[in-house]
Amino acid sequence: MEASKLKLLQDGNKLRKELNLVVRWRVLTSNGGKARIVAYQDARDYQKALDYVCGPDHWENEPMNLNGKMYMQVRIKIDDNWISKSDVGTETSIESVKGEASDAFKRACVVWGLFRDLYDYDYIVLDFDTRDKCPVTPDGIKLKTPDAISTYCNGISKPMGSLINLYKTIGTNVVNENEQLLNAFGVIKEYIKQNL
Repeated sequence: MEASKLKLLQDGNKLRKELNLVVRWRVLTSNGGKARIVAYQDARDYQKALDYVCGPDHWENEPMNLNGKMYMQVRIKIDDNWISKSDVGTETSIESVKGEASDAFKRACVVWGLFRDLYDYDYIVLDFDTRDKCPVTPDGIKLKTPDAISTYCNGISKPMGSLINLYKTIGTNVVNENEQLLNAFGVIKEYIKQNL
């Protein structure tokens, strides 16, 4: 692989478009009747992106155990040289060893820049139905499947991100004499407080 192709690894939006991938969302925590939902990509999405950008024969991964912690090393062949980057994973509550290996692999890919843009996504907070163990939209729709959660969150994440960026941008620069701007700013601020 040529070094110039590495830039594509760092363009998550372009890769998702070219590979027909979507940002996935999952419940990170649920307590106090609220669910905190975060963006992620599945390990297979990372594998597909590496195959696409590097070619299947120009990348590999290898697990390492350092002081009882699972590290994953991702190596990419660039101009006839193998270059590696690694990171540690954390266990998951469902399949601890598999989850730790998958987490370490994805984190090592992020060191290469792959899907690093997911860290720019703000989390989404929704009510949580403790009986059905699922998030609930403000309209009362229960999001019972991973696909339902992702479809809903992808639909609101871009507008929400735009509102947050607008809030951050004009928050410190708002002109006190402009009543319309102050009113709009107040509505945005309240909306963000209620939905985050």
